Amino acid sequence: MLIDKTLREFADAVAAKTSTPGGGSVASYASALGAALGTMAARYSEGEAAAKIVGSLETFKDRFLALVDRDTEAYSKVSTAYKLPKKTEAEKEARKGAIQAALLEAADVPLEGMRTGVDALKALEPLAASCNRNLASDLASGALLLRAGIEGCGWNVQINAAGLADHARRAELETEDSRLRADGARLSEAVLAQAARLVSRA
Repeated sequence: MLIDKTLREFADAVAAKTSTPGGGSVASYASALGAALGTMAARYSEGEAAAKIVGSLETFKDRFLALVDRDTEAYSKVSTAYKLPKKTEAEKEARKGAIQAALLEAADVPLEGMRTGVDALKALEPLAASCNRNLASDLASGALLLRAGIEGCGWNVQINAAGLADHARRAELETEDSRLRADGARLSEAVLAQAARLVSRA
């Protein structure tokens, strides 16, 4: 599993001339790091709200880590589907169906990453007001990584949705992608603004 690799091994696997792991897995790992930084900032902050945030962000971190491997598995199915035989009409139809099913899964997995990223930012936002100001940079970095994860997953939703023959489903994915990107931008900017205020009072 990718999440069992060392940091160097994972980076080398991403850099290799292979289709996986790719942007979706990397975006999910970036989100996991963002949630982890938020968790650390919450642990160093006081109050009942901070304690609750720790539990929420730990859960999100684990969900992001699971998505690292799920994204690679989903896109591997796309690659496998494109390699299916296409000599006869029956083979062509079977291949077409397999490609469409694989593309839909490859779009749905990063879409889940986007939704989880927005939920993680919603959990992180209340911490901004009570965050230990010495952890302001970690709070900001966590928010930025979560937003980067949302954006990265969004690109993977788009590229896989673009190949769908089901135009209604494609439109649904594109609409949800746009909404989640906007939510991610709004939430992360709110956290960054508060982090900047914490720094200015340092």
